[in-house]
Amino acid sequence: MTDPRYEIDRTNHRTGSTVHLHLIGAFDRDAHRVLRAAMRDAFASGRRGHGVIVDMARVETIGSECIELLLIGYTRALRGGHGYDIVNAAGHVRQALALTGLCEAETFYSTVTVPVSRS
Repeated sequence: MTDPRYEIDRTNHRTGSTVHLHLIGAFDRDAHRVLRAAMRDAFASGRRGHGVIVDMARVETIGSECIELLLIGYTRALRGGHGYDIVNAAGHVRQALALTGLCEAETFYSTVTVPVSRS
């Protein structure tokens, strides 16, 4: 497993700014300090119209402590008038986040073959 880290890209535009928070590695129980610092840095500008996009494309695992911090980030964004989206989560990370409502659940379609009895 890869040690947790993050990268931040800021984009300014007429209506405000957007912060892309890229999470990288294993965000398990021991990674809550890294995620707390990442969220603090992402919300650092503090202006209205500021949006935070949390990119989970390179997250290997996620633990309940980190999911709780993402929920706290969502609440902070709502209270501060910020946008907040979690994007690119996949696999079991997406499933865990979908249980909390932080991202949509994946829809799986399968075909079922039903045997037809001939009498």
